[in-house]
Amino acid sequence: MLTKRASLLTILGLFTTYLASAQTTAASGPQPTDILGWLAWFVAAVVLLFGVMTATSLAAVAAEAVEADLHDQPAPAGPAVAKAPVAAPAPTTTVSTEQLVAA
Repeated sequence: MLTKRASLLTILGLFTTYLASAQTTAASGPQPTDILGWLAWFVAAVVLLFGVMTATSLAAVAAEAVEADLHDQPAPAGPAVAKAPVAAPAPTTTVSTEQLVAA
């Protein structure tokens, strides 16, 4: 019973304080601190945007450099595999168009 009464009085006190503070009128219009806050958030957003763009650019350049290094490396040394010689194609005779027309 004592705990229930204490908690109800605490809740009632907090609720009345909330209602009292909600009824106070605030100054209308933006305050100077609000404008400076907006400016600070805008500058922070621009810095974050440039940071993300720079990081993306550096990551792309690094990926291209790694890809170029992979293609420029020689094949790993391993046991030599004997390759069968490739037969040369058979020689073909060419017939000029003049000979075809004459025939």
